[in-house]
Amino acid sequence: MEKTECIGYRMKYFHQCMKRLIEQKNRAREETYGMTMTDGWILRYLNEHDGQEVMQKNIEMDLHIKKSALTQQLNEMEAKGLIRRSISEHDSRYRCISRTERALEIQQQIMQEIEAHERQMKKGIAPEELEIFSKVLNQMIENISN
Repeated sequence: MEKTECIGYRMKYFHQCMKRLIEQKNRAREETYGMTMTDGWILRYLNEHDGQEVMQKNIEMDLHIKKSALTQQLNEMEAKGLIRRSISEHDSRYRCISRTERALEIQQQIMQEIEAHERQMKKGIAPEELEIFSKVLNQMIENISN
């Protein structure tokens, strides 16, 4: 089997391309907004769960971020004035995470950048092909994560 036919090799190349693109966008976002790509993902998550109590554990599980890394990220976001932590209305043992006004002001711009990134990746691919790709990728992830 040639290396170009090997899924692992192709995925490694895809990963390198994605990493390069993400690093470029991350640098630009930090220069423009003082925010990292992960800040943008977390803010998007909070936006999608607006009106709900969001705990750190929710973000960890849904965005697949390790607890220690997320704790550090949230501390930095709080210091930048992007999020606030408050006591849960339902259980005072837990703290909820929400966006600040500053985060809301730049949320629209961040969303446009993320959507442009997604459009760039999906360019020239039919919706039914993307559906198949998603199913195959999910199956591969399941196969190797067990």
